[in-house]
Amino acid sequence: MDTCSRGGGRNYLDQNAPEQPVLSCMMRLHLYFAVDRPVPEVLQDLRSMKTPAKWSGGSIDSALRYYENKVYETSHAYPPSIGSLTGGERLAWDAPGDNVKAKVLEPCPGRKVVLGTCVSDPADLTLTGMRERPGTLFEWTLTARYYEMYST
Repeated sequence: MDTCSRGGGRNYLDQNAPEQPVLSCMMRLHLYFAVDRPVPEVLQDLRSMKTPAKWSGGSIDSALRYYENKVYETSHAYPPSIGSLTGGERLAWDAPGDNVKAKVLEPCPGRKVVLGTCVSDPADLTLTGMRERPGTLFEWTLTARYYEMYST
């Protein structure tokens, strides 16, 4: 998904606020897959694996506490997830039986953007169809901002 959106521009309430871009462009790659193993096992494996992604220990701890207590410390309106230490990577999931307010979203949402392109391959595969497979649906998102324009 490639999008360009209008930014906040100038902050008239706080004269010392950092300048915000008036236009921001980013590219996101969403990878979807199903794993037929309990989520806590997958999270523990991610913690111990040597991978290019350096997942935040705090986000893994928070997710593991959810599976211990079956409740998040704060009410989330988004699916459970972990993030990378360097930013730009996120792993979210829909586990059967999880009591969360939101699920992993279908690709290509209808957001208002200045410019947007979204391609799905294979085009006929939906997340609803993937949720019918056994196991947990995971979404690994890679994000890179490639352009920002500031007012002069």
